[in-house]
Amino acid sequence: MDTLAGYIASLCMGAAATYLSQFLKPKVKIRYWLAHSFMYTIPNNQANPTPNPAPALPPPPAGNPVPPPIAPPNFLLLTQALTIQNLGRESAAWVEIVHRRKPDFFQLYPTLNYTENTTATGEHTLRVQSLAPKEFFTIQFLCYTHPPELAFIRSNAGHASLMPWLIVRKYPTWVYALMWFALIIGAGFAAYWIIKGAAFIFKSI
Repeated sequence: MDTLAGYIASLCMGAAATYLSQFLKPKVKIRYWLAHSFMYTIPNNQANPTPNPAPALPPPPAGNPVPPPIAPPNFLLLTQALTIQNLGRESAAWVEIVHRRKPDFFQLYPTLNYTENTTATGEHTLRVQSLAPKEFFTIQFLCYTHPPELAFIRSNAGHASLMPWLIVRKYPTWVYALMWFALIIGAGFAAYWIIKGAAFIFKSI
């Protein structure tokens, strides 16, 4: 009976170790978030200043009046920052950022090797050559007619997911040191009682 129990325990431990190894092996994990987005509303007289008035044109013939063009009252300018990071422990061979149409102007920081193309349906694909573990980059957008409409971001590991983020206060170094000390002490006590409990259970079997 003890031999059979040992075989079953060994089989269960092997299956558990195989299952856990899938989570421990290096993977590509692409996350993204909008670090900044702001829409400027610029009055049209500031967007197109006219320091010197243009000379008056002769009036059109009386029979064919031409209405003057109506300028929009405001000029909208969008700035946006999209940050993409590989939080995994394996390099991503490539990363694709797909927008429903090409934004007016964009720039990568830091500078990375990339290619871009536009499909027949108007979708714009920005393809970054590689992204190392923990490496990140930001795409800065400046748009006035075609704002960025993100469709998806993907890598060789699959589609990236949006990462929620929050601005938090940075505390002094001694506060973090005290928190780590308390965390280590608590983990030590927890490990001690877990080992004691496991030893008691094994002795009772």
